[in-house]
Amino acid sequence: MADLIPNVGSGTLLERFLLADDRAIRIGAIHQLDYDRAVVITHDRWKSEVGGIPQYAFLLATAREVGNGGGDDDEVLLLRVEGTAPLSLERDQLAVREEALREALSKKHDPSPSAILDVDLDPFTKNRVSFTGLDCRIIGTFYEDVRDGRQVLDFGHDVDNFYATATYRVFKPIGDGLSALVSFIKPTEDPVQMVRIGAVRFSSTRRRTILAKQADVPVRVNIQDFIGTKTGMFGMTRMGKSNTMKTIAARVFAVSEQRRSEGSSPIGQLIFDPQGEYANPNTQDGTELAAIGVGHVVIYKFGAAAGQDNVRPLGFNFFDPEQIEPTKSLISSVLADATADYVKGFVQADFAGVPMTGESDGDAAQRRARAERGRLLLYGALAKADFAVPTQQADASGRQRAWRATVAMRGALAAEIERALGPGHIRQFAGGRSVGVERNSLTTVIDWIIERDEANDLTGEAQRGLQSFVSGDAWRSALPIYTQVSQNRQVSGYAKLKPLKPYHSPSVQADYRRDVYGELLNGRIVIVDLHLGPDDAIKRLSERLAEYLMDRQTKAFTSGSEPPDIQIAIEEAHNLFSTDKYRDDLDVWVRLAKQASKLNIGMLYATQEVTGVDHQVLANTKNWVVAHLNNAKEVGELGRYYDFKAFGDAIISHEDRGYVRLKTMSSPFIVPVQIDRYGRDLVNEARLAAGLLALSPVQG
Repeated sequence: MADLIPNVGSGTLLERFLLADDRAIRIGAIHQLDYDRAVVITHDRWKSEVGGIPQYAFLLATAREVGNGGGDDDEVLLLRVEGTAPLSLERDQLAVREEALREALSKKHDPSPSAILDVDLDPFTKNRVSFTGLDCRIIGTFYEDVRDGRQVLDFGHDVDNFYATATYRVFKPIGDGLSALVSFIKPTEDPVQMVRIGAVRFSSTRRRTILAKQADVPVRVNIQDFIGTKTGMFGMTRMGKSNTMKTIAARVFAVSEQRRSEGSSPIGQLIFDPQGEYANPNTQDGTELAAIGVGHVVIYKFGAAAGQDNVRPLGFNFFDPEQIEPTKSLISSVLADATADYVKGFVQADFAGVPMTGESDGDAAQRRARAERGRLLLYGALAKADFAVPTQQADASGRQRAWRATVAMRGALAAEIERALGPGHIRQFAGGRSVGVERNSLTTVIDWIIERDEANDLTGEAQRGLQSFVSGDAWRSALPIYTQVSQNRQVSGYAKLKPLKPYHSPSVQADYRRDVYGELLNGRIVIVDLHLGPDDAIKRLSERLAEYLMDRQTKAFTSGSEPPDIQIAIEEAHNLFSTDKYRDDLDVWVRLAKQASKLNIGMLYATQEVTGVDHQVLANTKNWVVAHLNNAKEVGELGRYYDFKAFGDAIISHEDRGYVRLKTMSSPFIVPVQIDRYGRDLVNEARLAAGLLALSPVQG
């Protein structure tokens, strides 16, 4: 045989990793073979001895003589069982059984089915009818190659030659051999870090697999595949998508901490959590991502009280000068449907007062003063709209003090206010160029200023101070919002601001978007818990956070530096990446989907509607996690990508939670996997990577 088939029997890697006695068991031979499919002949006894051969099981076929040395022509075909196939003599076997039944019926006194159909065949006949055929798809070829002077195991997606069918032996991989097979990745120069993701699972029914002690054969993936790429998670609700996301997040966190220990930049992870299942423990997992450690997982949510270790309030402080830009942006958005001139004036006005490049000190001081006066009026409008005015704020040194609206004001005008209103409404600061308006006196002081301007009854320095105070664009643009009067006509004014109250968090010390981005740069997992907020507020806050993230990453990219690695997890992706929305290049989620890769943003998106995601997003998805889908339309769309069409019937019929078909960037073929349950063991792995003690075992 060695002369007829040169070099067959050479590969030591093939044998060591795939075909060794403890890694593969012979179950049959090739009956028919071409470049795409193979029919394997096997026997009921052989199938029973290996714990069964379920549909979609992997088999190995080889013409090599196991244990022989030789040349470099060894190859092992990878087969996937997709159904049964008739054998050449099967009609003869059926005829034998039929004849046996006819003979039994003619000889038995009892013609009942149980007496006839259960008749024992003679051993020879029974053995003959126990041969069966398996219809298999040829997935590709394992072979040995030499890379950089060392021998490696490689994989090709086709067959480059085949021999006479009688030459091929067929094996079922088991144990470490099966694990090596399903965890195989093609040789690469890119970073590789293999981690367990779950166990091989070929079928919903697992009795024989459990009895054969093959129910927990590990599947390992290159976790680096998920960093900086798109990962799609498809499946019905409660089929394990969020469990998979948590597992990946914990594994990426461990990589991030390893990078940190090596002096490299860590990886930040941002999870938008519409149901609160990532931020909070649940009965499905028994723990939560936050269990990794309060110093490594930060949660932002509506209504969060200040002082909690790793929980931050979600929203803006509308009364914080440092957050005036996002505050103005939100206010502009609710005024956008109005065409009045006062709205246009508000949108164009400068409430931040940031110095311009090349501006003189005097002009910069005037810009800042006018912005402060406009903010005072805006704060008054917010107070009239029933926004909670903060009680405290941080000073330049970070110390907390009573909240006041600081505003530039001439001393003569300040003195006139104190004379007219009495003490306790304003506080004059050293130097006499600015005052602090007390939180309970905002509308009182503003009303007095407006009345004096209209009455024009001040004189001297007080009058000149008043005219300077009310002359800036910011003050004039905010005045109609406060008074609800524009050009002698009634307008909605501050009443339009009331829908924005859910966005206001008086205890927030800084723009939450800046804080979130800072946490991401520090390699933390940031969970934005959106399940408690109003839908409109959730939508806008999420969009503004995504916009801010894109803006900062783009600035890093365009400056010539490498943007930091950030991962984003998104639920209900069909609402964000539909075909209709994907035409809108201004939509932040569309921009994120199109530009994420070049900005070093990895995106994990989950949906139960494959058809709801634009084909361009799907075409650029590198990793696929497919759980149960319940209709042929979604599975049909899925079947357009990779080899998922072959699993269509199983995806619809198998409703086991966590049972997925997995295709990663490094793996050359789809692997059926039972994803590990996210729990304390995985949490402890992440904690140990961060140098933390493991959680104590649950007592019970």
